[in-house]
Amino acid sequence: MAERNIRLERMLLALFVASGFAGLIYQSIWSHYLGLSLGHAAYAQTLVLTIFMGGMAIGAWLVSHYGIRWQRLIFAYAVVELIIGVAGIGFHAVFVQYTALSQGTIYPALDSIFAVRAWQWGSAAVLIAPQSILLGMTFPLMSGGYLRIAPRADGEILGGLYFSNSIGAALGALVATFLLLPWVGMPGTVAIAGVLNILIGVLAWTIARRADVLGSTPKLPTPDLTSRTQPASRSSLRITLLVAAGITGASSFVYEISWIRMLNQSLGTTIHSFELMLSAFILGLAFGGWWIRKRSQRISDVASYAGYAQIWMGLAALLSVPMFAQSFRWVGWFMDVLPKDDLGYALFSIGSAGIALLVMFPAAFFAGMTLPLFTMALLRHGEGEASIGRVYAANTLGAIIGVMLAVHLLIPQLGLRLAVTIAALADIALGVFLLRRWAQASQPRVLGGALLATIFVAITSLLFGNLDPLSLASGVYRHGRTHLDKSAKVEYLRDGKTATIAFFTFGSTGTIATNGKPDASIQLDPGNRSTADEITMSMAAALPLAIHKKPERVAIIGWGSGLSTHSILGSDTPKIVDTIEIEQAMVEGASLFGERVERAYRDPRSKLHIDDARTYFSTGQRRFDVIISEPSNPWVSGVASLFTQEFYRFLRSHLNDGGLVVQWMQSYELTDELMATMASALITEFPNVDVYVTNSSDLLLVASEAPIPPVDYARLKDSVLSAELKRVGLNGVGDFEVRKIATRQTLQTLVALYDATPHSDFYPVVSLNAPRARFEKSRVWMFSKLVDIGMPILNLTGVGEPPAIANEIAQSGINEPVINHWNALYVRATLLNNELQAPMNYEPKGGGAAVELLRDPAYATITDTNITAWLQAVAIAADLSIAYLPAEDHVGVWIDPVWIDLQATPPVIQAIMAAYSAAATRNGPQMQSAGLAALQQVPPAIGGYLREQMLVIAILGAIEQGNFTAAKAIELEQGAAVSASARYGFARSYLLAWLDVVHDVH
Repeated sequence: MAERNIRLERMLLALFVASGFAGLIYQSIWSHYLGLSLGHAAYAQTLVLTIFMGGMAIGAWLVSHYGIRWQRLIFAYAVVELIIGVAGIGFHAVFVQYTALSQGTIYPALDSIFAVRAWQWGSAAVLIAPQSILLGMTFPLMSGGYLRIAPRADGEILGGLYFSNSIGAALGALVATFLLLPWVGMPGTVAIAGVLNILIGVLAWTIARRADVLGSTPKLPTPDLTSRTQPASRSSLRITLLVAAGITGASSFVYEISWIRMLNQSLGTTIHSFELMLSAFILGLAFGGWWIRKRSQRISDVASYAGYAQIWMGLAALLSVPMFAQSFRWVGWFMDVLPKDDLGYALFSIGSAGIALLVMFPAAFFAGMTLPLFTMALLRHGEGEASIGRVYAANTLGAIIGVMLAVHLLIPQLGLRLAVTIAALADIALGVFLLRRWAQASQPRVLGGALLATIFVAITSLLFGNLDPLSLASGVYRHGRTHLDKSAKVEYLRDGKTATIAFFTFGSTGTIATNGKPDASIQLDPGNRSTADEITMSMAAALPLAIHKKPERVAIIGWGSGLSTHSILGSDTPKIVDTIEIEQAMVEGASLFGERVERAYRDPRSKLHIDDARTYFSTGQRRFDVIISEPSNPWVSGVASLFTQEFYRFLRSHLNDGGLVVQWMQSYELTDELMATMASALITEFPNVDVYVTNSSDLLLVASEAPIPPVDYARLKDSVLSAELKRVGLNGVGDFEVRKIATRQTLQTLVALYDATPHSDFYPVVSLNAPRARFEKSRVWMFSKLVDIGMPILNLTGVGEPPAIANEIAQSGINEPVINHWNALYVRATLLNNELQAPMNYEPKGGGAAVELLRDPAYATITDTNITAWLQAVAIAADLSIAYLPAEDHVGVWIDPVWIDLQATPPVIQAIMAAYSAAATRNGPQMQSAGLAALQQVPPAIGGYLREQMLVIAILGAIEQGNFTAAKAIELEQGAAVSASARYGFARSYLLAWLDVVHDVH
């Protein structure tokens, strides 16, 4: 036998590592791309994977059918890699043109959902099937070419190539998500994969002549080692092993999908956790191949070995269920001990990878043995190198069947645990069959032991893997608690096609959750106080009804609790309300909210569509008067694509003239930078935007191409909805106006301040960074830093006048603008000595003592010894009130104050009070002059932010007059001597940015 060329073999293995690396990048990035056109519904995800795996199967079959006649397999491999690379480099440009054609020409011409889906599915296949077919050709081409060089090293070669390709794939998944996507986005990532394929092709081309020459000489036939007693016919063995390859491919993908869905409940549904889980699975496959590589020469009874591997795979899969049950404890421990910073998130990610390995690796390890073993068995039985492609094709075809079974049958009908259990029992049964049918010797003890082990492990799996529903619904990855409170009651828990949905109650409050993340809470007892979520959902429905002149056709993205749909149907104006939800189990679970969401289920105008928004909107020429978008949190994998510039452009194209988009965003578990990125996407597509804050953390952004009219509460008064709005504190127009905190100009300024670029489908900044923000418990502060400033910054930069006392704003302890309004009422009542009744049992946190000090008789006469304390107190009082009431409500307080004898006070106090009076009246010339005068008189030693108040008043005075150059000069010249405080520093930066961005003052 000729001496093997080890250096050449190592080069081939290295090329296949790189090939696997690039191949997994394609699978990952194609899913992102096609998710944008197909949506993220279960059928779309299944379709992408089916096209990919189907193409791989076809490619492998083509090589098995024709490749045996090719003389230069490594050369053919090089050509295939080169073509894949060229296609990868051009993929983004092709996809952009495809999207433009679909949305601009094809979709408007189609009038049925079936026609749209036929186009989507067919065009998706055209986009990725050719490359998928080529990718499927790489393994049998490389394996066949390598085997021609060293035909007696079949197991070593097959196991080594399987290991190399899989280890490259595992690395590719991680590098694509954690390095390439943040660096160059989807276009750059897929292009890098293309360049890598071209490099692989060039290198393979350079060594192909030598490799193919070595493999071209006739070889001695490989001895048949499969059976020494009663050899079965070749065709019977071939059929058996090809079917077995299909079965194990199916079971492996049932495992993979079920494990990922399971771990979503403990690790969280993020792009990072998904790729970590995928890598853990592939890593197990890789080391299974490595095991075969190292032991292939010692394996004589290959069929028996494959049977053992199948049995062990099934047993390990059964044990993965109780292992998953323990993951909640491990994640809870991580959340408790890890610091909430970047290092902590990195460690959490490493820990998540470790948990995924504990759950997935054992079974995946044995799954990684099966493909090399089945191929070895056929090769040693004289089937030839065509068997490589046949086994690979059968295994891939089985994977497609496994995906379909898992997503559309096993998981939704039986649940995740039973899906894994059934797949495991199928693997064990297959292993027993292989041992009984193809083992060289009868092994009754082994088979009996396998049966006993299966019974024992299955019982163990069912007992110890049966998690308490309070754990499954806990959302441990958000807060570290492994169980909901014992007083909670889980009344609904179902593994749907896309997620696990739970409905649970705490007392009389009901909550619906997706993979443990609460999506909405509603007070089931109308006699009790409403939840914070209720005002968000009610206001999302009420705003368009009160703004749009005739919102007859309404679309709502996301069912959630169903309360938004229920609320908007409380008006007679809408004729049709289409609600689009991707998960049927969500709708079923939310029905337990009962009468609180009754109209969503029973009103004939309510139309539910289990679909993806992009797909549904694209059918025919659907246009709406109002689109309300209430998806899940953007850190959830796939959801951030509903907060991109491309998606907002898509929504705009489906609006009627004067139509409105109402977009929910949360300010928790996000950073200012991410919020600015999403806001930038919205204002890029819509010239008119208003922002409302509903509770302590939820925002509603109303966007339109046309100017947005003011809220007309009269449109709500005579509706059934009116009473429901009053229950959540929306009694009149003032309750809406007080919650308006920003306009497009505000957002434009904040975007510039954070140097944010529009969030894009192709540069998923939010998907990549929001999971870290969630872990670190970050929060958006930029709106609070403006709303919580008592000088009329927002008022004079375009947001509008604050509501008056006469509006009778309902009190709320969870809404900052409402709290500020009531703070102002408190200051007014206290300084006027209860001339108007003071708010009952109400005092500003941290500010009440300062306001009381101003009325303290001890400060009736201001002297050198108490002036500093008085000035600090008056600054607090002014900051609690001036911006939050209109001029008429400041009379007697800041305008012509009756609570202080100004003539008897020192000049510095008179100057300060003159500036406050000007600010309260919004009198621009007086604000500028009085603010500058007071700034000169207030000594720096006073401390606090009083000097900054005077500076800001002067700047705002210049802005009110339209003298923007002067406004900027005041900050640059006078502000240089005023230190920026934690309270006013952001506001000053905002004003400078506003002047530069909105009025182009340089």
